[in-house]
Amino acid sequence: MTDHRALVEALLMKLLLGQELIDTKFHLFSGRSAHQRRVTRLQALSANDVVLTARCNFFAEISSRAGSPDTTFVDFDGSSAFEDGIALDDYGYASDSDLDDEEEEKAGQMPLSEDTAVLSESDDDDDDDDDILIVADIRSEIDTIASLPQAATSTASAPIHHKSQVINCRNILVRDTAFRTLKALLLYLYTDKIVFSRLKSQGPLGVDVEAPNHNMWPCSPKSMYRLASKVRLDSLRDQAFCVIRSSLDAGNILQELSSSLTSKYPAILQMQVEVLLQHIASVNVIQNIPVLVKKIADSRLPHGADIIINLYQKFLLQYHPSALALANPPPPNSQVTTDDASRSTPKKVMKKKK
Repeated sequence: MTDHRALVEALLMKLLLGQELIDTKFHLFSGRSAHQRRVTRLQALSANDVVLTARCNFFAEISSRAGSPDTTFVDFDGSSAFEDGIALDDYGYASDSDLDDEEEEKAGQMPLSEDTAVLSESDDDDDDDDDILIVADIRSEIDTIASLPQAATSTASAPIHHKSQVINCRNILVRDTAFRTLKALLLYLYTDKIVFSRLKSQGPLGVDVEAPNHNMWPCSPKSMYRLASKVRLDSLRDQAFCVIRSSLDAGNILQELSSSLTSKYPAILQMQVEVLLQHIASVNVIQNIPVLVKKIADSRLPHGADIIINLYQKFLLQYHPSALALANPPPPNSQVTTDDASRSTPKKVMKKKK
């Protein structure tokens, strides 16, 4: 485990020396328009390479690599080519829970009067435009300035000259990860702390799977599982895996088994099949499993065959383990040799005689 105190001291030294603390800016999409089938609202996250490279080999490779890192993390020149977002199909994870649905947000907006000051905060408790809406009463601000003493107003109105700084900052466009997910990952790299949101299939009750902490930035465990797998942070991936597992029950297992995430990660599929087998006799599963079977029969699930195969194998393993062993003999190089077999035979015979 990286020494967090050493990282903090390294950042503090850069601060005291007046060095730039931002080395990399990640640009990610934070919204989704289901009507237009696009991901939208490009936002930026700032990071320091001292932390990134010390905590994650993947980011160390990106930092040292010239040109575009890969098809997902792409060097970005800040152009307006992505102002309107990209197609949802190109994003690669249409059901990402960490994307904000724009249609739902617009439907929930209330008309505001000209003199009303509104502060609306989301569970993220940050200052991003999509999370906090502030409508200020401009006239009140003007009145406040006018009521200040003359000395204060003259000082406030005096021009302040700043020396321009040239910041060497690398900009990277992230094409298949939500702003909310990487935001939580960066906080994890700095603090080793992570908070996961509930699965949407669990319903709206509650806030977080773990103890709520409003100083943290919660994210979907499924979205984090994807990202942690990509950047090869196994410990974080395993945490997300455990939260997904603990969030499954008879009420949502069939829905989650049908998800696109399940189709791409065999470990998730096998775990979910185990959960399904545990609840195979529950009322919810009995009533709704015909829908899953019909989806598989109609080729609407790309991983439908894998579900059936895994379910059958786990059923055999649980109720007929010997039959499964006969159907899957060990490979030739692991079979017992003739000499080994001859040596083991007398032992069996002697046991029978006793």
